[in-house]
Amino acid sequence: MPYAAQDRQEFVKRSNLNPRSRILDFGGTLTNELPSAVFGITKPRQLTNSILIKPVNLPFKNSVFDAVVSYHYLDLIPPDMLGHVFREIARVLKKEAVFSFMILLWVPRNEAQRSSLLFNELLKTIGAIYAHEFEDISNKLSAYGFSEITVETVKREIMIPRDYTRSHLLMLGDLIKREKEEGGTGIKTLARQYFAQVNVSGEAMMPAVHFMAKKP
Repeated sequence: MPYAAQDRQEFVKRSNLNPRSRILDFGGTLTNELPSAVFGITKPRQLTNSILIKPVNLPFKNSVFDAVVSYHYLDLIPPDMLGHVFREIARVLKKEAVFSFMILLWVPRNEAQRSSLLFNELLKTIGAIYAHEFEDISNKLSAYGFSEITVETVKREIMIPRDYTRSHLLMLGDLIKREKEEGGTGIKTLARQYFAQVNVSGEAMMPAVHFMAKKP
């Protein structure tokens, strides 16, 4: 998402990372911002310093990273798996190391963000993205030994270019076709709302929440 480049840069800046430290980018979404990091990815792609991972079984020894960061990758993890993910991240972090990550805040502040909410609601119906409860995240971080947990709301005013909204429309068209073949109707109803909303208001990235926690 090139349109989110500044948002990623600001996330890295808020994370207060030492560029000379050993960092794991959990999900591999910060390749331009942290070129010397280790990129944990779940599907093969041409990327220097990348390692294929299973989120609940990281292929690293204990206490090897000075920081773990994740930019919206946890939005793709089901809530019932988060605890296992946090356990693994705590295991690979050194003492006093930081875990910094951003997830979506499913509360739009304007009509363009409401378009994005509708699209994400569609993705949620097919299990492609998940909404997380912030209290649940904080409790699970604490349960796996993290402390000094901080939470910051990131409002964001980032419009999504029309080329990307067109790709969303094409994706939804394919989903509607597949649903029709299977005799369903739920996606079609949501898709109509999204089509109408995005045509009038455009689409913008939803707000986010930035969590930071330390391994004692």
